[in-house]
Amino acid sequence: MIALRHPLLFLVAAPVLLWAWRVVYRWGIPSSRPSSRMGRLSSHWLPVFLALALGLAAAGPEWRRPLRGTAPVVDFAVVLDGSSSMKILDRPDEDRWHAARRTLAQFILRRPDDRFALILFSAHPVTLSPLTADHLRLLRMLARLDIDSRDDGTAIGSALMTAVRRLEDSPARSRVILLITDGVQNRGRVTALEAAEEARRQGIRVHCVGIGTNGESLVPVEGGGLTRLHVEVDHTTLKEVARLTGGEAFSAEDPGGLSRSLAAVDQLEKTLLPVDPPTEGQPLAQWSLLAALLFALPLAVDLAFKRGQVRPAWLGQP
Repeated sequence: MIALRHPLLFLVAAPVLLWAWRVVYRWGIPSSRPSSRMGRLSSHWLPVFLALALGLAAAGPEWRRPLRGTAPVVDFAVVLDGSSSMKILDRPDEDRWHAARRTLAQFILRRPDDRFALILFSAHPVTLSPLTADHLRLLRMLARLDIDSRDDGTAIGSALMTAVRRLEDSPARSRVILLITDGVQNRGRVTALEAAEEARRQGIRVHCVGIGTNGESLVPVEGGGLTRLHVEVDHTTLKEVARLTGGEAFSAEDPGGLSRSLAAVDQLEKTLLPVDPPTEGQPLAQWSLLAALLFALPLAVDLAFKRGQVRPAWLGQP
């Protein structure tokens, strides 16, 4: 079906249409009134059609068509830790950051009918993508994503609250936050439990995945080499956040454990409720603009012929 992305802009065109109808364009030979039927019709309707085509283009017409499947069954807000500790090497060939992005990409690919929002956090949360069914865009974003060490810290509560805001207006039957972190909250004014209470009030489940174990771990340093970094994972708080919201908490000591944790979340969220299928829009504004060009062309040609000629007496005084 055809829908308007900005329907109010089309209403704004109504006064222009009225003006175009009442102010008749003087079509034809300027020394006399239009005498032919075609001249009279064109003098009234060409300006109207031109205004209509421009107003329709401004309103953003698009052809809406259903996406494959009967989704979104589940709307996910993925909350990914981007603090410097995610550079820790849990195995020699891959750090936590690359393992998290790789397993998240696999998780998204396993759920082609769901929508995802992506929130990255360290000292502050940043929404990288609102809810979208464009999985290719999400995968490209994950592939390019990197850690910014200038904004270091772990604001778990603020990140969870941001995810709640991304999901609170979602029409999906199931709304889920997937939190992946390897630390303890040390930044932000909102605690993780306060954010969990808000998620519970909104009917949003939170699944938590804590990466790594407490103690010293190896982390690369600039210029090459490795150093030891003492880290702690707040598994107790993550379990309480999951319990409050009806979710599950998982412990992933290495990339293999992270993969198993996300596979478990995938199995937990196999909802089979019937829902309205999502749609995607194919813009049609270019066709409205093309029609406007076709209507404007004869008007422009006629004005070019009239340019410089004396105003005919029958038009009255200016």
